[in-house]
Amino acid sequence: MRVYISMDAEGISGIYKLGQVMPSNKEYDYARKLMAGDINAAVAGAFDAGAEEVFVNDAHNGGDNLHITDLDERMILCSGGDRPLTMAEGCQGEYDCALLIGYHTRKGSKGVISHSYAYGSMIELRLNGKIISEYELIGHMIGHYGTPVVFLSGDDIVTADARENVPGIHTVATKRAISNGSAACLHPNVTARMIREGVKKAVEDYRNIKPMRVEGPVRLDCRYSAEAQAWKAMMVGEGRAERLDEVTVRFHGKDYKEAYEAFVAAAALAGTFRDDAELYR
Repeated sequence: MRVYISMDAEGISGIYKLGQVMPSNKEYDYARKLMAGDINAAVAGAFDAGAEEVFVNDAHNGGDNLHITDLDERMILCSGGDRPLTMAEGCQGEYDCALLIGYHTRKGSKGVISHSYAYGSMIELRLNGKIISEYELIGHMIGHYGTPVVFLSGDDIVTADARENVPGIHTVATKRAISNGSAACLHPNVTARMIREGVKKAVEDYRNIKPMRVEGPVRLDCRYSAEAQAWKAMMVGEGRAERLDEVTVRFHGKDYKEAYEAFVAAAALAGTFRDDAELYR
């Protein structure tokens, strides 16, 4: 059995504010240890369930958060920012199931550090008209390859949302969201036990959970915070993108992968203009 993991940071145990997950912040090194703790628990749970291989994609920010020497030696770690599928990199392999560790809910929703893919610059994402969170954006890319997302960890808001949108998914709430920058956090030792047990059950149950998939042509809409980001995003080409209004661009694809790849390329272009630059200093 082969298991795929995509790790984000905002839903990790003990993390409750944006500064903790920004490399320039004094608390970032501590947050990296928290990330490693949740990943080790998930990897252990997967092997408890009979996994023979566990692939971990360090998917937060530049993909350089996890120190490999802090991790379970049985896993394979994907690091670095130059990844064609970004947060879903590696899912192209033939995996039996996937886990999303440390995820968060969408921009505008209550939740710890809630946002939609890019801090400050993306206001809303829609998939064929439905507003989606980042776990759905990535989950559908994983599902394109026929792999079901069987487990998700994060705050109580995103875990409840996942259970509503992904039938049968197993979840662990690592904290209770109070606001975007505040949470009632469980101790990482407690959540480690919960994640390990939850992942074991999820992996054992993978045959009963269907991949997140959409059939046929796909429309992936992104509403940016600035007009400059929208016109830059259109540089991916009119055959792949359509300007809906001053700040909204629609990415077209004959399937999800094609639309997602256009979105990712546009995100890189739009990201050259930031009105939230202070975050990145």
